[in-house]
Amino acid sequence: MDAYGYIEVLGLVCAVTAADAALKAANVEVVGKENTGAGMVAVIVKGEIGAVRAALDAAEEAVSRIGKVVHTNVIAKPDPSLGQLY
Repeated sequence: MDAYGYIEVLGLVCAVTAADAALKAANVEVVGKENTGAGMVAVIVKGEIGAVRAALDAAEEAVSRIGKVVHTNVIAKPDPSLGQLY
């Protein structure tokens, strides 16, 4: 595992859509989802850095057709202790 990535969207339907698109687009694993407040949900994925970037790009495109993407981010080469969060 070389990277973590997340996409924060507005609403659970958009979160499910984001997770589905990410999993179909690249070899990544969904490690969790977090309700970040005010109806926003973050979907967290992990995998190789290229796969994570491709997955988030696909997720962002899929969600933008039905709802709102608040933010995306990729954390490349995370510190090993970050894995304790998930």
